[in-house]
Amino acid sequence: MNSKIFKDLLQRYVAEKTTTEENRKIERFILKRGFENKLQWESELHKEGTKDRMRSYIFDQIAIKASRKKIKLIQTLSIAASLIFLIGLGAFYFNKKNEFSQDKQIIAKSVNESYQDVTIKSSTGDIEVLGGIKELDLRQTNFNKQHTIGPNTVNTIHVPSQHQFNVVLMDGTKVWLNAGSSLSYPTRFEATDRNVILDGEAYFEVVSNPVKPFLVNARNSQIIVTGTKFNLKAYASEPHITTSLFEGHVAFKNGKELYPLTPGHQLISDKRNNTIQTGTVERDQVLAWKNGYFVFNDLDLVSVMQHVAKWYNISVTAPNRKSIKRIQGTFPITGSLDDLLRDLERLSGVKFIRKGKEVQVIY
Repeated sequence: MNSKIFKDLLQRYVAEKTTTEENRKIERFILKRGFENKLQWESELHKEGTKDRMRSYIFDQIAIKASRKKIKLIQTLSIAASLIFLIGLGAFYFNKKNEFSQDKQIIAKSVNESYQDVTIKSSTGDIEVLGGIKELDLRQTNFNKQHTIGPNTVNTIHVPSQHQFNVVLMDGTKVWLNAGSSLSYPTRFEATDRNVILDGEAYFEVVSNPVKPFLVNARNSQIIVTGTKFNLKAYASEPHITTSLFEGHVAFKNGKELYPLTPGHQLISDKRNNTIQTGTVERDQVLAWKNGYFVFNDLDLVSVMQHVAKWYNISVTAPNRKSIKRIQGTFPITGSLDDLLRDLERLSGVKFIRKGKEVQVIY
């Protein structure tokens, strides 16, 4: 029996459109031979999602058949186990390949990382892998001296997933970079200002210099600083830019508009609809990453998984409906992903299915 005929037969079997002889044929085939996996699934999540759906359906169908035909329990369970195994191999397609993918939302996507350690890339393309180094004073490294080819030479530090990095810039400003972040900086600051570019999240302690402002450029916006402590979250993959001020003064520039911030306040710029929101800042939650923790203060499940995905560089999908689940708790970022998912399951009551770098949320 070839795969096409078998799939068609299995479809009619589940739909109860097969004859008694066909029922015996398909059950005997499954129990004795299994099925070779030749189907192309969209992803492991698609396969697992289809399997989960079919598992409950198969047991319902078998329960009906058992009540009608008084099949022995052991035979019923054998058929069920075989069918589930068959689906796990990818034999059952149900002619609805996109059924699972159409009713899910993508919470986060993993990215391909060329290096597993922090790197510095020069404007000429040279790359230095920093290995286990966790902090660097650019005033003392030879990399800048070796790769300064003019007044506009710009180098870029990139921090991969599950890493953080501390860097001291040429003016003494200290920057803490979170996972998945890149900071581009000149090897020599200009006479009139100090310009850097951020893609990701960073905490800044800027050396004060009123006549030479410190400018952080992020996704067509700019944070103007004289001397202060603040956190900036501006990942290119996310719709919001969040500026949280703890000391000093900053101004958020969006187009021609300038929005000043005072300590203890936060500004959120939504790039999708060009809106600005301000409010008080939750310091512990904003700086949790810098202190080595996830801190979730009654945070919705989708936002929680976005934080988790960014640190572990995983893809996350969930049912395409709003979850009312909220999370309260503190977790070390040094723990394993599996341990964290188990803790979140206990707290939220949802279930996670993990296949490598893909995680499916079920609620």
